[in-house]
Amino acid sequence: MFKLRRRMLLLSFILSFHVYSNENHVQIEKEVLASFQSLVQASKDLDAKAYFAHFNEEKFVGLNSDGTNWNSINDLRPLITNGFSAIEEITLLTFTNVKVSVVNEQTAILVNEYIQSMELKNGSVVSSAGGGTQVWSKDNGSWKIVSVSASNAP
Repeated sequence: MFKLRRRMLLLSFILSFHVYSNENHVQIEKEVLASFQSLVQASKDLDAKAYFAHFNEEKFVGLNSDGTNWNSINDLRPLITNGFSAIEEITLLTFTNVKVSVVNEQTAILVNEYIQSMELKNGSVVSSAGGGTQVWSKDNGSWKIVSVSASNAP
């Protein structure tokens, strides 16, 4: 009888921990998605300052779609700031197939596919599509990007 009671108690503990873990992962997923939406809005607004506020500038590394590394935020910054300054208007920026995988309490990976179209200041229209992976890390209570990998659709 004692062994059965002990097993039932252990099973109850395991189930309650599993429910807590799932609820916590759902909360983390919501937080990361909210941070991602804020990043997307900064992109649509062509606001480089707001865009870079989503990055952990001390720990960032990434992989460009051309296969070259961004070994620090300083490698990425000119691409974004020069790109934003050349754009007159983002006419379409849609993210599809967005998925967050929670690794642990401080780390989540977001993958996405996107399509975009923009009018440049010189009057030309540029469209592209592709995908990306972002590694988000919780730092001082907020989610920050520590790594990005980008790809372009053929």
